[in-house]
Amino acid sequence: AAAAAAAAAVVSEGENESDSGGEENDWSTASYVFPTEQQPSPIPEEGTSGVSVTLTRHKIQQEDLPKKLQYVIREMLDTEEKYVEDLRFIVEGYMEPMLQHQDKTINSLADSIFLYLHQIYSFHSNTFKASLISAATSASPLKGIANTFIRHQQELEVYLNFMVHERKAHAIVQQFHEGIITELETTLGDKLGLSANLIKPTQRMVKYKQFLDIMMSGSEEFEDLEEVSDAQTMITNFLHTSNNLCHLQALQLPDNVSEEATGELLKQADFQVSVDGKHKRVRRVFLFENMVIFAKGQEADQPSEGEEDLKYRTKHVVGMHEIGLTPYDPEEPNKCHIWTQQSSFTMFSVSHAVAEAWSKDISNILWGQLKQIKRDRDMSRIKKSRGAVRSRGAPRFRRA
Repeated sequence: AAAAAAAAAVVSEGENESDSGGEENDWSTASYVFPTEQQPSPIPEEGTSGVSVTLTRHKIQQEDLPKKLQYVIREMLDTEEKYVEDLRFIVEGYMEPMLQHQDKTINSLADSIFLYLHQIYSFHSNTFKASLISAATSASPLKGIANTFIRHQQELEVYLNFMVHERKAHAIVQQFHEGIITELETTLGDKLGLSANLIKPTQRMVKYKQFLDIMMSGSEEFEDLEEVSDAQTMITNFLHTSNNLCHLQALQLPDNVSEEATGELLKQADFQVSVDGKHKRVRRVFLFENMVIFAKGQEADQPSEGEEDLKYRTKHVVGMHEIGLTPYDPEEPNKCHIWTQQSSFTMFSVSHAVAEAWSKDISNILWGQLKQIKRDRDMSRIKKSRGAVRSRGAPRFRRA
C-alpha cells in the first residue's frame, strides 16, 4: 500500500512535465488493435456467393431446428475444416522447413514463432474437428456442440497461451522477415504472408464466440440454451482473459510497484481521463484488486529483438485503500469519477455501459474492503475476549 501511494506521487509529477499541451480527442492509446478485440467478419447469408459449396456435405438431423441455426451449424463445420487446412499449411509450409533447416538460428526462430501452434493443430486435426461434426449431425446438435466445447475446455486453454504469445511472434516475424521467411512465402506463393496466417487461431476463437452467440439468440429450447450458455461463457472468458493478459504484458510498472502488490487484473480499457479537472488525456486504465493504474500507450519505432512494439508507460498509481468513488450518475452516463485526498480522476468512456460497469466494479471492491475490515475487527475482538478469559482462569467453586 505504501509503495502504491509513493508511486502515485512520483508518476503524477512526470505527467505534468511531459504531457503539456491541449486536450487529446483520440479515444485509443495505440493504433494497434489486439486480434482478440477485432470484430469477426459477418457470416454470409445463405445462398450468397460467399458461402462455400461444401456446406451441403453435413446434414443436420434435427429437422425442426430453425433454418438459420441449421445454416450456422453447417457454416461452423465448413469453416472448421478450412481452419484445419490453414493450420496444416502453416505447420507444413513454414514451421517444419524452419525446424529442419541446417541453421540452428532458424531452428530457434521457429521455436519462438510457432510456440503452441503445433499443439493447436494436432488437437483440431485429430480430435476437435471430428467431435464437432459428430455433435452437429447428432439428434441434438446445439447441445452436442456446446458439450463438445465444454468437454474439451482443458485442451482449448492452449489458446490462452497462444493469444498472449502472438504479438511477440509477430514482432519476431517482422524483425527477421528478410531471409528464410521471405523465401518460404515466395516458394509457397503465399500472398497473405506468415504474419497474417499467425492471426488465424485467435480469429477462430473469436469466430467460435460469434457462432455460439447466434445459437444462443436462435434457440428456444431451455435445455439447449443452458448448455450453449455455458459454452458461450467459457469462450467469452477465454477471450476476455487473454485480452487482459495481452495488455498487461505491455504495461511497464514503476520500480517501486511489484506485480504481487497489484493483485489480480480485473479489467482494462481506454478512457479520456481528466486529472484534477485539467485537460482530458487518453489513457489505458487498469483496474487491479489493490490499485488503479493510469498508463499512456507508446509505440516503439525500432523495437529490439522479439520486443513488442506497444508499451504502456505508467502515469498514475492509486491504491484502492485510498480511493473514494462518486456514485454513478445516469445524468452523466459516460463518466466514472474516483478521488483521493490529493487528486481526482474523471474517466470518460465512449460507452455508458463501460462507465457504469467500472463504477459498479470499483464500488464492489470498496465494499469488499469494508467488509473485510469489519471481519478483521470482529476477529480481533474475539481473540482479545478469549485472551481475557484465559488470563482470569477458570471460575472456582466452594463447597457448601
